[in-house]
Amino acid sequence: MRELLKTGCGIGMSFLLVCFLLAACGGNSNPNTSDQGASDKVNSGQGAAVGKAPETTDPAKVVAYSLWQDFDDTYWNNVLIQPVKKKFPNIDVEIVKPGKNNTEKLQQMISAGETPDVVIGDIANALEYNNLGYDFDMTSMIKKYNLDLSKMDPNALNYVRAVGNGKITGIPYSSFFMSLYYNKDLFDKFGVSYPQDGITFEAVLDLAKKLTREEQGTQYIGFDHNSVNFLGTPIATGYFDPKTGKANLSTPEWKKAYGLLTDLIAIPGNRFPQDKDKVVRWHNPDFFQTRHVAMAGLPNIIPAGLQLAPDLNWDMTTYPTFEGYPNTTPIIGGRALFMNPKSKVLESAFKVVLTSLSEDSQIAVSRNGEQPTILTKSAIDAFCADLPYSKGKNVKSVFKYKQNWFTNPTLYDGTANPVVFSHSVDLYKGEDINTVIRETEEDIDKKVNALKNAQQ
Repeated sequence: MRELLKTGCGIGMSFLLVCFLLAACGGNSNPNTSDQGASDKVNSGQGAAVGKAPETTDPAKVVAYSLWQDFDDTYWNNVLIQPVKKKFPNIDVEIVKPGKNNTEKLQQMISAGETPDVVIGDIANALEYNNLGYDFDMTSMIKKYNLDLSKMDPNALNYVRAVGNGKITGIPYSSFFMSLYYNKDLFDKFGVSYPQDGITFEAVLDLAKKLTREEQGTQYIGFDHNSVNFLGTPIATGYFDPKTGKANLSTPEWKKAYGLLTDLIAIPGNRFPQDKDKVVRWHNPDFFQTRHVAMAGLPNIIPAGLQLAPDLNWDMTTYPTFEGYPNTTPIIGGRALFMNPKSKVLESAFKVVLTSLSEDSQIAVSRNGEQPTILTKSAIDAFCADLPYSKGKNVKSVFKYKQNWFTNPTLYDGTANPVVFSHSVDLYKGEDINTVIRETEEDIDKKVNALKNAQQ
């Protein structure tokens, strides 16, 4: 595994869904950045704590490039700008939005010599930001400012260090999550009992069989199962064999996920009409707009999706689990901050990162329907407080399970992820599980070898 972690450091990956926390590939020349115990120091205060490091009151402006165009000024004022100004009055934060260009505008700014100090992006795309120069190892700053990360999921921190070779090049301020959303009207229409927290995939399969039907020319989908990735990652240890470095989807866990997908496909009618020629990953509007989906296992659609359907009679439960594998959900990602080591305001930039984990910032994140990274009681209690359409819903269920961090992470997980999905759709064509797994493994290995050869 260590060899896999050390190779591929120059690979740009735009899609690294399974790597929630960073694959850091060097780039920092500071020799004092390998102290691993510093980020776990326990502090009895609320949120993440700041030590008594030397301060400067010189005015500083930190430019942060956000990969999310849809977040308005109110969001950033509440989450970063005002909390930073409250804690560090000398620091101003400017948020730059990408428009429709994602990282293209960022690359243009870098080329023009206007490189932002911080990038705010999906930690799943860490390698892409690292390769753009946002690869500062924050370990020394974490130690200097006595930043307390003990309230974070310890498995998440272990994952950071494993994939980052001991380095931390990004820190998440919010976590994405998967939940089971359901349309109560469809359950009532067909006389089926609502799902409850702790539901298993085996139970979801039974419900899907009862709810999938065609009535008066409308095809109702029992369960939008999305992809084998989201079925397998809650129980798998990785995409690769840690001894051989080869793709390995023949484990009992992955075969269980492929078997479930096959069973779901076999339900007559449990397939979207628009997927006749090409199966796609997301069908969110079919849940909250056309409302032909009884259950959907989806990433967070509370702040961005369900607000479009205030009259939808919906609720939610914990994401389904397999029997024998309780209390886990897929690795899906989160919003994180990455720093440019060449920033002229490096210290101030880290203070912005630090503030994103403060109580004020974490409560603002939670009120907006995002899962905060620092799970204090105050932050949890504030969840969805600013979203009136979520009142009375089982939204707190998102805090019951944790993401299942791969114990065998590699820098090539992002290469494997889309290959796994693209080949899994062959199951819809009638191919058997063993053939699909074998062809997937061969394709992954081929792509990984090509990436390795390109590095030589």
